[in-house]
Amino acid sequence: MTRSSLPRNASIWPGLGLFALALLIRLPYLGTFMTIDEVKWVEGAGQFTTALAGGDLSATYWHFFPGITITWGETVILWLQYLASDAATVAAFVENQMANLPGLIGAMRLSPVIITALGVAGVFWLARPLLGDVAALIGAGLLATDPFFVAHSRIVNGDAAAAVLMMLALLAFAQLWAVWRWSKVGRAGLFAGLALLTKLPAPIILPFMAVPAGLGYVKDKNWQMWLLALLLFGTIAAATFALLFPAMWVNPLETLRLIYVEAFAVGEIGEGHDTFFMGQISNNPGWLFYPYAITFRLTPVTLAGLLFLPAWLWAQRRALTAPRVRLVITLAAYVILVIVFANVSPKKLDRYVMAVIPALLLLAGVGLRWLIAGLAGFLGQKLAWAKLTPLLAAAVIALPAWFTVANYPYVLTYYNPLLGGFARAVEQVPVGWGEGMEQAAAWLNARPDAANLRVSAWYSDMIRPHLRAQTVSFSSSGKGQLAADYVIFYINQTQRQNPSPALINYFSHTEPAFHVDYRGTPYVWVYRAPAMQPVSGSPKIEGRAQLLGYRWAADAPQHPGDSVDLTLFMSTLGQLPNNETFDILLAGPDGSLWGSWLPDKANAWQTDAILEWRGSLTLPPEIPAGEYNLVIRLIDTNIQSEVTRFGLDEPVIIPLR
Repeated sequence: MTRSSLPRNASIWPGLGLFALALLIRLPYLGTFMTIDEVKWVEGAGQFTTALAGGDLSATYWHFFPGITITWGETVILWLQYLASDAATVAAFVENQMANLPGLIGAMRLSPVIITALGVAGVFWLARPLLGDVAALIGAGLLATDPFFVAHSRIVNGDAAAAVLMMLALLAFAQLWAVWRWSKVGRAGLFAGLALLTKLPAPIILPFMAVPAGLGYVKDKNWQMWLLALLLFGTIAAATFALLFPAMWVNPLETLRLIYVEAFAVGEIGEGHDTFFMGQISNNPGWLFYPYAITFRLTPVTLAGLLFLPAWLWAQRRALTAPRVRLVITLAAYVILVIVFANVSPKKLDRYVMAVIPALLLLAGVGLRWLIAGLAGFLGQKLAWAKLTPLLAAAVIALPAWFTVANYPYVLTYYNPLLGGFARAVEQVPVGWGEGMEQAAAWLNARPDAANLRVSAWYSDMIRPHLRAQTVSFSSSGKGQLAADYVIFYINQTQRQNPSPALINYFSHTEPAFHVDYRGTPYVWVYRAPAMQPVSGSPKIEGRAQLLGYRWAADAPQHPGDSVDLTLFMSTLGQLPNNETFDILLAGPDGSLWGSWLPDKANAWQTDAILEWRGSLTLPPEIPAGEYNLVIRLIDTNIQSEVTRFGLDEPVIIPLR
């Protein structure tokens, strides 16, 4: 057993100090902006709270995550707010709160903040008997201040909370190596059950417990006791899951079925997902993605600790059965397992392996403790080890804390400066969680006609609560964007070229009306859209173009003899031969064609592009009054004859008086 220099009761104060540090660094600017998934999580908490108050326990299931640990915290917060309000019912209060998500989000984030801050203290208390005071203090201190972990602890999402609960379960179970107490098994099962209630990939903690059990068996050869411990651990984890999930009380089989089905159908665990990696877009970037992406998220201090860890292991080669060494081996195996498990699905994001962060930071704590001890020995007896250690430990914890504070309120924008920071990450890995979108909304809200604007945004659910304007479709064809007044593009979307490179190129060649950048690197763009009039359906001329819509310079030609500027918006599907062009005429009720089309000399065909095809249509003085249909034709100029025309699902009617 590793001896700790602190008496058992004295360890309460460092733990409380770590809790206070973790809490304080997570609290500033909590209500500043919303991230991509938070609307879903907060609305899920509203559903959970309303269902619980109304006795409809089946409705407390709101997603396959299942997100219940975070949701319980949100429910307590909503209930306290309700008690302080004058609302007639809980349902009415929750409905009112959901209508103002930007005003609610700061309070809802207190749930993951408090859970993860408590988890930091728990990691210290449980790791201390295994790793020793200094290594546990540094590892937990890094967990309290690490910018990647802090960033996800400050948003309503279960990744960070699940990660710390999984680590608490592992550390509690590993303590059986030193002292066999069934209370430790129960504690480990409780933490595992809470992790299962929180977020995938928590279920992997259940089979992984065979690793610390196996290492324990190697030492004491008591396989019956370890097998019993595993069975009891799993039973308590399952019981915790069932007892704290109200939907399991009334409909357990259906709840489990929904979790399974939706995880693989809605969650697309087995399907690809466009991922940006090393400058390329892929729906399966391969096994290198997670090691590379996570290295981008670590701090230089953590990397230094991990760099010195092999040297520490070499120094401990004669004590491989010591709890400290066994835990290091277990943590390293845990990191590998989480990454291997995450690679089963081609859908990849750095947060999907958040569970490795507490393990990596504890491993870094061991390496940094060894480095500090070596430094103290090098400096000799002039500086006593007991005095030097707290100072150096505080110094290594302060650097990641600085990185976190320096990136307020957008802590998610932190990337390892040794790898080039945010500017380099934009070129290498997926970035952007929605930070900055609220600034785009504020700019649009300040427009004189804001209430009448139509805004198209990729993350419409996230920006809609901030906007006074109406949000409209962000379609794969680009039709919704071109029909809007403004379009918002986001860095995560442009990295993956969603919905299409053609649409990204169409807007990026114009000057944005507004943009947000991070230290010189833009990541939110607001463009003025052409306010195109869309056509119904998807009319195509194969090999040439898909017609998206049109735009008149005026409402429409009103009288014979009028001439009007007209622009077609097309998505090109191939080359346009030199002898072909498009023209526009009006068709009368009898099918007769009227008008004279003069194309703009600046028209130039491009393949795989969103194209504006401009010109003017002049109507002859003798055209009779009435209603006419717009006809868009493909013409062979060699014979001045129609090749084909766009087949419109619904005719575009032009009235003439």
